[in-house]
Amino acid sequence: MRAPVLAGGVALLAALGAAAGFVGGERLDQPEVPGAFGLAAPVPVASPSAAEVLPIKTPKPSNLKAFGTEGLDFGRRSFTVQQGKDKPVAVSIRVPDGWTLTRSTKTPGEVKFLDPLKERGVRVESGFPPDLSTNEFREKLTLELESSVPHEDDLRLLAQTDTVLEDDDGQSRAVSTLIYTYIPNEVRRYVIVRWIATGDDEQATVEMSITGLPQDAEGLTAVLDEATRSVEAKAKS
Repeated sequence: MRAPVLAGGVALLAALGAAAGFVGGERLDQPEVPGAFGLAAPVPVASPSAAEVLPIKTPKPSNLKAFGTEGLDFGRRSFTVQQGKDKPVAVSIRVPDGWTLTRSTKTPGEVKFLDPLKERGVRVESGFPPDLSTNEFREKLTLELESSVPHEDDLRLLAQTDTVLEDDDGQSRAVSTLIYTYIPNEVRRYVIVRWIATGDDEQATVEMSITGLPQDAEGLTAVLDEATRSVEAKAKS
């Protein structure tokens, strides 16, 4: 997995990284956007003197209509990811129809699904060693965000939860969630990062993040919940 996602506007691909090593969709360990498994090492933020502290940005309002799930259909998508030299992992998940799958050779352990406007998107990562529980990943990312997001980007941690949800087969799976907003450019972005244990314990095997605008919160949550219930991840032999 990686660090969080900080996304902004059309640069959603970069923004989608925050959840797994991205802030605003961009990776914390790279100037571009979650590469090695686990939370990405965030870029250190210098401690400026009082005179150097920049004022908090004033976000510009977005005139985009709030994203909702009314009339939205979901379809199952399957793909394979691989972390370094580890075994490839076959992943299957339900996402909204019409959302485009994108990949990057820089991050072979994840894929992203972007909406037609490229303003909202889901990042899915797997194949990393299940060394941490879902809540340990959540706690780690929280600390990295707090130490890495510039003061002027106005990071706001909205919610942190650890719970148990049922998958499509009625089996329980541990799930941890972190919700936050920040202003990477001019518009405030809304980010939900989630870690899911698809095995028989609480060790995280999948990391997801979904990014959009604050007015999209309800719709983004519904899409992520559908993905959480439906995701399957199995190592290939």
